[in-house]
Amino acid sequence: MAQQTTDRQSKNNVFVDMFSDMTNVYRLYRELHPEDTDVKIEDITVETLGAVIVNTLYNDLSFLVKDKLITLVEAQSTWCPNIPLRMMFYLAETYRRYLDETVQSVHSHSKVKLPRPELHVIYTGTTSVPEEISFNETYFGGQSPVDVRVKVFHSVDASLCGQYVGFCRVFDEQRAHFKDGIECAKETIRICKERGYLTEYLSKRETEVINMMSVIFDENYQREQYDKSRFMEGKIEGKIEGKIEGKIEGKIEGKIEGKIEGKAETAVNLLRLGLLSKENIAKVTGLPLEKINELATSMG
Repeated sequence: MAQQTTDRQSKNNVFVDMFSDMTNVYRLYRELHPEDTDVKIEDITVETLGAVIVNTLYNDLSFLVKDKLITLVEAQSTWCPNIPLRMMFYLAETYRRYLDETVQSVHSHSKVKLPRPELHVIYTGTTSVPEEISFNETYFGGQSPVDVRVKVFHSVDASLCGQYVGFCRVFDEQRAHFKDGIECAKETIRICKERGYLTEYLSKRETEVINMMSVIFDENYQREQYDKSRFMEGKIEGKIEGKIEGKIEGKIEGKIEGKIEGKAETAVNLLRLGLLSKENIAKVTGLPLEKINELATSMG
């Protein structure tokens, strides 16, 4: 699989690592389709998109089964309402590659043969989410002639997807109790084995999983600390800027008011002398004639 960005790789590398084992891919398919008893592990071809695609288009897992079915699975720790659109992009790119590999063209006079698509997302967060999400309903309120429908796995149960959800939630819970990534990873694995989450995988790959999870822990911790420091910097900068702006504005307003008051006093004195017309007093002081009239009226 092509190299992905550090942030995305750290969030999903346990998922990606688990499904780099074809045994787990086969098990996932059988759980999705228990009725397909004839399928064998050699009938499955992984077609996951890598970040080498234009605009870094990639997903977490897709596979082809007997040239009949494409399953696109994406793991999400935070809910994203744009999943149907992203799945549409994945599906279009996967079909494009499939046509290239099978030497078919959309410009052919005969209809191309395509595997039937099946779309899934595994959501590991705790926000309430629907069982299925639709492109048509999400963006167009059911009024679009185009649609893709994505099934959402979000429950903790005995299935491979359900166990992965449980594993992720245990890790998120333990992050709140530990400052050391390795200790957090070890405790997460201990609890997961105790609860029966991904027991076989964690037993085989425990050292690798601890290393991966400690990286995730450290990256998340550093990101949180950075966000906190930026927030505090923003507050301090805001206070300093506010004080500076207040002083500057006060000085400017004070000078302006002072000048106006000085001119008004000069105008009053000239009015009392009665040597100049109001028009000439306005010219001398720079005050508008309306202001001179107001001052004259107030003097009685």
